Amino acid sequence: MRVDDSAREQLRRWMARLAEGDREAFTPAFACLQPLLERFCSRLLPCREDAEDAAQAALLKVFARASEYDATREALPWVLGIAAYECRTVLKARARRREAPETEGSEEVDGAAGPEARLLAEESRHALAEVMGGLRPEDVETLEAAMGERERPAIPGATFRKRLERALGRLREAWRMHHGVE
Repeated sequence: MRVDDSAREQLRRWMARLAEGDREAFTPAFACLQPLLERFCSRLLPCREDAEDAAQAALLKVFARASEYDATREALPWVLGIAAYECRTVLKARARRREAPETEGSEEVDGAAGPEARLLAEESRHALAEVMGGLRPEDVETLEAAMGERERPAIPGATFRKRLERALGRLREAWRMHHGVE
């Protein structure tokens, strides 16, 4: 999922305008973000319906929190971080309900069905594992606990959230260094 530099800069400008309260920037920002987030979520979630739900929740959160966006920073990592959180939320909800995602051979992921979609998903998981392998062990433990793959440490919620925020920041930076985009 490549986004060229001019599109990234335009998105940053729209988000900066939204952060300042300019409602005219909503429509172009939405037009840019909606297909981007749908593609991103479909790569992280095997079920098309879950991906659509996560993308929609991410869009709502992006626009609800637009005033929090730091216009001095790039918008795409901020937006994709929110989308990744929503994807993890969907996966955690399924795990709590002990549901398996529907991954029949006919299920489409990012517009591709069958083996190609599974290969793309596997490549994404491999890329994430590669980047996480370069993080500090404490960051990996925190991220795994947040995704429900490990027991959460017995610390206050605010402390855990701060650790998670820092770990996600380091993950975004490592991803950017490894792959150039988030």
